[in-house]
Amino acid sequence: MKANTALCFIFLGLAGFLQSEEAPWRRRLSVTLSFLVLLISILTLLEIAFSLNLGIDQLLFADQSSSIATSAPGRMSAPTALSFLLLSSVTLGSNRLDGAGRQIPILIAMLIALSVFISYPFSLVFGASLFSYTGMAIHTAILVIVLSLILLFDRPATGWLGLLVSGTPVGESTRSLLATTLLAPFLLGWIIFFGESAGWYAPGLARSTYVVTVIFLLAVIVIYNAQRLGEAERARSLLEVDFRAVRSQLDSFVEYSPAAVFIKDVSGSYKLVNRHFEQLVNKPRAQILDKKAASIFFGPVLEAVLDSDRRVIETKDTAVTEISIPFGEEQRTYLNTKFPLLDSNGEVHSIGGIWTDISGQKLLAENLNKKNSELEASNKELEQFAYVASHDLQEPLRMVSSYMQLLETRYRDKLDQDAKEFIDYAVDGANRMQRLIQDLLAFSRVGTRGRAPEPVQSSASLAEALQNLKLRIDEAKAKITHDQLPELMADPNQLVQLFQNLIGNALKFRSEKPPEISITVKPSGFFAEFAVKDNGIGFDPKHADRIFVIFQRLNTREQYEGTGIGLAICKKIVERHGGRIWVETQPAKGTTFHFTMPLVPDQLTGAAAASQNGRSQEQPSESVEDRAGRLI
Repeated sequence: MKANTALCFIFLGLAGFLQSEEAPWRRRLSVTLSFLVLLISILTLLEIAFSLNLGIDQLLFADQSSSIATSAPGRMSAPTALSFLLLSSVTLGSNRLDGAGRQIPILIAMLIALSVFISYPFSLVFGASLFSYTGMAIHTAILVIVLSLILLFDRPATGWLGLLVSGTPVGESTRSLLATTLLAPFLLGWIIFFGESAGWYAPGLARSTYVVTVIFLLAVIVIYNAQRLGEAERARSLLEVDFRAVRSQLDSFVEYSPAAVFIKDVSGSYKLVNRHFEQLVNKPRAQILDKKAASIFFGPVLEAVLDSDRRVIETKDTAVTEISIPFGEEQRTYLNTKFPLLDSNGEVHSIGGIWTDISGQKLLAENLNKKNSELEASNKELEQFAYVASHDLQEPLRMVSSYMQLLETRYRDKLDQDAKEFIDYAVDGANRMQRLIQDLLAFSRVGTRGRAPEPVQSSASLAEALQNLKLRIDEAKAKITHDQLPELMADPNQLVQLFQNLIGNALKFRSEKPPEISITVKPSGFFAEFAVKDNGIGFDPKHADRIFVIFQRLNTREQYEGTGIGLAICKKIVERHGGRIWVETQPAKGTTFHFTMPLVPDQLTGAAAASQNGRSQEQPSESVEDRAGRLI
């Protein structure tokens, strides 16, 4: 290798390394080194072309001998100089050259080196080199090939190299063909040369063996690649069939969609519509495709369509518009949903859209609003009735009861036993009527006079309920146990009333044994599930739903007092908090009332947290406080 050749390899290697650095001085040094290589190669080619001696060949090292006779012993060969000219041009213009402009010079340099590289085994086998006059050494050719590959794979995703390095069948076939074409002649040449030198076979046999072997290897690799390409073609055909099937299904889906579907380009021309869109605009498809909205819609509808198009293009997001369109004497309302169809660069290249007829939903919404208004008016009337019941209706009852008791007191000696009994019936009826009115008032106030939900310690609510029932508990000699109770999101007063009604119910319907009442709790998603269990008289499970209905009683008034509203109030309180209540019972085996109440967020642990994660996918934006507030 000549001194200038080695120097150019060093300069190009350093230039390529320094190009990857961000420091400006390193980039400038890279350009300088590349320029020096370019200058040396140009001067050398000028010397060869015009038989000059510019004194650059032995500037660094004096070379008095050469394997090839030449008038300039230290001069690099013409193929070497041309290769350096091409490669240094690429490194100098690395920031400006790309694609084919960068790859072609590198490929030319590589082909020059490859021709020299492959000529060596030919010269060994056939006795004469195709490029014997060039003087490029084999190690110089190898280094040029390596340097060319480094420059090529510095940007492998562009041009033909992107196809070569791809994982497609074409890329794999190209790589195998190139490897066989380049390596097989070279390796076989050396192997046959050594066999001939060792006297294994005659020179003529060596040449024929070389030719036949190369042809055989090339034929094998061509057949192999043909088989691979055939398999790829069959796979492509199957994919094409699948694509056509999917396309047919998609076309059918769009065509027979119950909504009007369309696609238009960014200029506003319609490119795809279905039959419902034809019905929407009352035009055949031929008069819609490649037409713009201005030739299809008019007035406020056109303005709304154009405005939504503009919003989709500007925001690259979905635009939803409610548009009313006249159909004869009626007005139809549509929800116009448009969305952008983006290209690989993220720019809007088309607009897709769906017109959904919501006229029925609008009518239902109007009717619902009307019913809600009527319901609000009815609720106001009920509130007024509750006010009357709490004041005006109870006043005559108190008067009847008071005067009947006064009558009994003043005329006790003048009344016989029947009269006294009649007075007792009248007083008892008035008192029961008053209790019934008070219970009805309490039932109506569950939904109208309740407090907003707040964190409540259910253990404190239970303690207050037990204190209110203390006399009845002591009288019945009841034993009451409970778990550690959680914090709930609830109306404090109604939670006390709930516990009080259920425990009072257990005390009322007790058996001959002293009452034993247990209150347990376990997490259930967003809620805590309570169980109030007693050892009372129980009842037939077929009446399990009936007991929560207002005024429904399973026992006579003579057996057990009450108005039949207590459990109905419990049900209304639980449902007001978003929970549910149910009962499990058997005659003479006791009763267990189950109900659920919402937990505060800090209580959602363990199984409750797991359930919360599952439900949060369905209602991600609603917290426990929001849910309790909405339901209450």
